Amino acid sequence: MSETRNIVVLGASFGGLGAAHYIARHVLPKLAQAKDAKYVLHLLDPSTHFWWHIGAPRELVSVKEMPHSKYFLPIADAFKQYSQLKDSIVFHQGTATDVNLEGRTVTFTPHESSATETLPYYALVIATGVKSPTPITTLHGDHHISIKALEEMNSKLVNAKEVIIGGGGPVAVETAGEVGAHSKGKARITLVAGGKKLLPVLNESRSKQVQKLLEKVGVTVLYETKVTGTSETSDGKTEVQLSNGKTMTADVYIPAVGVQPNTQFLPKSILKEGSGWVNANPLTLRVDSAGPLVYAVGDVANADKGGALLMQASLPVFGANFAHDVLKNAGVGSVPAERSYKRNDGETQLVPVGPKMGVGAFNGWSMPGFAVSMFKGKDYMAAQINKTYLGGIVAKA
Repeated sequence: MSETRNIVVLGASFGGLGAAHYIARHVLPKLAQAKDAKYVLHLLDPSTHFWWHIGAPRELVSVKEMPHSKYFLPIADAFKQYSQLKDSIVFHQGTATDVNLEGRTVTFTPHESSATETLPYYALVIATGVKSPTPITTLHGDHHISIKALEEMNSKLVNAKEVIIGGGGPVAVETAGEVGAHSKGKARITLVAGGKKLLPVLNESRSKQVQKLLEKVGVTVLYETKVTGTSETSDGKTEVQLSNGKTMTADVYIPAVGVQPNTQFLPKSILKEGSGWVNANPLTLRVDSAGPLVYAVGDVANADKGGALLMQASLPVFGANFAHDVLKNAGVGSVPAERSYKRNDGETQLVPVGPKMGVGAFNGWSMPGFAVSMFKGKDYMAAQINKTYLGGIVAKA
């Protein structure tokens, strides 16, 4: 009787979906030829739905413009296209709690259960991504948590007179732009940025340009100041404590101050010292310290500056190296050559400020505001959703 070899992908957002689709399209069909083992792809994620949270800055002001049915999609349905593999792809809704490198197992807690389950792995792909301070910008478990938070934020913003947004990166700027554009002057909006300029990835000129665009929609930027704490007042407002010793009161406070990797369950031996990021080989995306056939993809791998655009360049490298290793071990099919990932730190970022304006650059080349608006600001790249959700980004091996 042949053994079962589990390929486990932790996380089913941008990186995890891409990795799983690559394996389903280009590796599992070849592994089906193996006579000594059956290979099963397991996806584990706390949410049953993939969220195109690139659109969160507009969703938090208007889910009417960004309907849930279009931006939250069932993960399992994305793999129904592989009908010939229906017995070889399994989705689990649950939260990983431990990875045992010596025993090569993953322990997880299924959704709405206090018990734990253990899943042995033959190959492991870590794609757990990152978590923001609030469920209105990234998933915090089951997708219904984010849906509820978005709808509540929509309601709060309708009558808000004072809005404070913490952060100076793209999510903070986009959120401020959306709130300003939808407020139409009814609310006083303050963006509290910790740095000397907005959008650290972009140059000084573009940062100044985005400030001017924010001012056009009624946003005031407070530089070199951080939010150090918040508390709710007796009348339901939020008191925001600042690093300069002052306080501000807002009807709505939105934290957009950065993200943390979802790696708290992983052994410290595979994390970069002093951080929570996976210590993936930046050239191969293998996690060399974790033993054979362990990989990391997406933001959690920390192989570049992160984000969906750069991930599209790193996924094929992961795929080639994963296929090389697994097919070579199985002795089936043609074994692809190994590939190396070349980090690109060129100035690349597209930041809409409301639906009709924006600032952007691609590999250092400036993009006009109308182009940023058309490509991203119109609907936050909704036309690209299926390409990610259904695996079009890894259509070619």
